[in-house]
Amino acid sequence: MRIAEQKFSLSEEDLQYLIGTAVLTNMLKHRIIVEFDVSPNLEKLDFSGCKGFYHIKSLGSKLFQFWFENSQDYENFRANLIAFKLSQTGNEDK
Repeated sequence: MRIAEQKFSLSEEDLQYLIGTAVLTNMLKHRIIVEFDVSPNLEKLDFSGCKGFYHIKSLGSKLFQFWFENSQDYENFRANLIAFKLSQTGNEDK
């Protein structure tokens, strides 16, 4: 048996319930599209520090859109992506 806690993660169906709310309006303001080099294991991405709702939308096998209710969650995620990309670039130079 596997148990997964959703916490602040929203599904597509959840978004339908939020139409017209401030939560969804905020999420629409804090979206980012990420194209990974290889298909990521989304379960390994750490969203435990999120203070608001978030949603992950697949746009293809390696292309994802991430939505955040909270602007700080968005900024933290973006900073982590940049740091990861820079660490990968450094590894390629060796």
